[in-house]
Amino acid sequence: MMVSGVVAEMSNSANGSLATAHGIIEACADAGVDWMKFQCYLPEELVKLRGGGAAPEPWDSEGWTMRDLYHKAQTPHEWFPTLIQKCEEVGLPWFSSVFVSDSLAWLEKLGCPVYKLASLDVGQDAFRREVIATGKPVIQSAAEVAHIEGVSVLWCPPGYPQKEINIQDLRNAMVACDGFSYHGTSHVPPKNALKYGAKIVEVHVQLDDEPSALESNCCISVSDLHRLTGKPGGNK
Repeated sequence: MMVSGVVAEMSNSANGSLATAHGIIEACADAGVDWMKFQCYLPEELVKLRGGGAAPEPWDSEGWTMRDLYHKAQTPHEWFPTLIQKCEEVGLPWFSSVFVSDSLAWLEKLGCPVYKLASLDVGQDAFRREVIATGKPVIQSAAEVAHIEGVSVLWCPPGYPQKEINIQDLRNAMVACDGFSYHGTSHVPPKNALKYGAKIVEVHVQLDDEPSALESNCCISVSDLHRLTGKPGGNK
């Protein structure tokens, strides 16, 4: 099952509420996106992979560590069966980011049809080969425009949130890559990516009236999601 079109990433926009997570899925389906994407990890998996030291600002000044952020941002494993069920109810295909082998095994049990690898993990060649070996399509974000064997590459410029996207850089990247992974609040850059030939555009989303507690500056609203897809509606 190949991925194309607009991918809505829930990330941590549910703010720890399963009911909010269901609301996001319903809103994304109503907006006419093509795929819903989750992030699947256990906090200790990311601590082992990336470290659990001081968090970036503004959280470092508040005494947060990366371990704290991973716990706060996590979509709990036990949510996945009901999230998948909700996606099936609203007719919205889903897939997930994956970071380490244990969560990959969990997603395989759940029948995950596609896997996404993060830009930070471009150098994890052994794990990428393990994911490719599942036989499922694999998408890889990359900060540098490049071909990576066996995966669909999304250009993901540095920054969280990303700085203003240079229009010529975006145009050039959509010639070399399969799509665009966007971390920002405007629907315009991902819409331009589609205009310039992106097969896949990934955006982080949040409800208009309940923004992400951790990364509202990296998410577009559901209203802007409607502007991206061109489907009337919004204000969810």
